Order: sequence, then C-alpha cells, then structure tokens
Amino acid sequence: MNVYLFSTVLGLAGLFSMAVLGLSHGHSPGAHSHAPGAHSGSAGHAHSGLHLPRGGRHPGTRGAWLSTLASPRVLLSLLLGFGLSGLLLTGLPLHLPEVLTLPLSAAGSVAFEGLLILPYWNALMRFQSRPARSLGSAVMSRAEAVTDFDRAGSGLVRLEFDGEIRQLLATLERSEQAQGVQVRRGDTVRVEAIDEQLSACTVSSVV
Repeated sequence: MNVYLFSTVLGLAGLFSMAVLGLSHGHSPGAHSHAPGAHSGSAGHAHSGLHLPRGGRHPGTRGAWLSTLASPRVLLSLLLGFGLSGLLLTGLPLHLPEVLTLPLSAAGSVAFEGLLILPYWNALMRFQSRPARSLGSAVMSRAEAVTDFDRAGSGLVRLEFDGEIRQLLATLERSEQAQGVQVRRGDTVRVEAIDEQLSACTVSSVV
C-alpha cells in the first residue's frame, strides 16, 4: 500500500467515524467568529488597552488559525484530499516525477478541504444542531380536516409539521359546537390547543 492509498483509507475512515458519532466540536473554519471586538459591548466601546500590531492583525489570529489547522476533522480532510490527489496524479499517463507529485497532491488536499469537505461538513453540523420542535409549537397553525366531524364535534385533521404530515384526533371548540358549526372533509381549520401525549387537538373553524 503506497502513501497515497494509505492516506485515502485513513482519512475516509476517520471522517466517516466523526460524521456518524458526531465528534465534531465546531473546529471547522468559519464555524465560529474570533474577530477582534466581537464580544465588546458596542462598536464605540472598544477596550482601551488593546493595541494591535502593525498591519491591524490581532496577536491571537495566528493562534486561532493554528488551532483550526490542528482540528482532527481538518487534518483528516487534508489527509483524504492528499491521498485522492496523489492517486489521481499517479494514475494519469503524465509520468510526473515524485518531486512534483507530492506538492501537487498537497495543493489538491487544500482545495479538497476548502471546496468540498468544509461546505458539506458545515451543512451537516447545522442540521445536527437544529433543535427539535415539540408538537405544541404547531398551535395556531392551519390543518385540514381528513374526515367529516361527527355530532360530538370530533374528527381527524392533518397538518404539516417539521416537513412531515401528522394526523391528529381533533375536537371542535365547545362554543362552535354550541353554534352548530359543521366541519366537513377538506375544510381548513385552525389548531387552538394540542395534547401531545394523546396526539389530539382542539380546533376552530376560524382561519
């Protein structure tokens, strides 16, 4: 097994394990902002004791960059990019000398990380960190009657929640039941209250 194949296998296995186990700790570039003054009270209240060196760069910028580079996710991504680039270059009928293949593979690893892995990884982390909403947050949303409501004002409704279609046992508000309001299949109703444990809700015909 040559160095390029070994790098590819190791990088791919490591990234796959991190994605499955959720071991990323947000060290990917662009995940967190460390810009100077980001935590100040306002733009006009910078710390008076802060003195930037010539060129305007904060002393911690280099340390943050090195910390990012040392991230396991970034190292594995660069390793995978290096291996894939090397396999591609050695597989082409170019007969490049090793003294050129190595730096070109290194450049390919940087492009692989920045153009492919980083955008995908950030999207994956945003999806994993999205908080799950409870069904109770669907109150005041619209639903569609799946069945005609019976004389007791009960029936089935369906609503779209978090990209899924949910069916709930629905009861018409008592005030509307007293008024003789009829809900027919296909009517649009408004969810007034939800019992998540029973997967039931109270609805009204007011939309």
